[in-house]
Amino acid sequence: MELVKLEIEIQQLINEFGVRPYDFFTILSNSENPNIDIIQQNAQWADVKAEAWHSLNLSSYYVWAISDNGDLLWWNGSQTIAMNPRDSLFVSEPVNPRQFIRLVRMGKIGQIFPKSLEVNNA
Repeated sequence: MELVKLEIEIQQLINEFGVRPYDFFTILSNSENPNIDIIQQNAQWADVKAEAWHSLNLSSYYVWAISDNGDLLWWNGSQTIAMNPRDSLFVSEPVNPRQFIRLVRMGKIGQIFPKSLEVNNA
């Protein structure tokens, strides 16, 4: 996937949810702040792509958001993966980032995120 496709998706995501969806996810973008700059964060987390605890081929994925708990959200243009490297957990959904954020709110993403993010618990 080309980075420009991700940047278009991120702009649409920010337009719909803002830069901090549910006050839990930080959406990465082009920024002078290295903590939220998409290029710098992808370079920082590149080593996770090859770690032995998962069997995922992340070569075409980019990190597009980081949660307050340190979860990494990856996208390759058709599949979103939420990964918790501390606990060696991940979930994968065949959706774009905007739909993924909606599914989190609906409680349809499994056990990786806090229940408090779900609409019934918010």
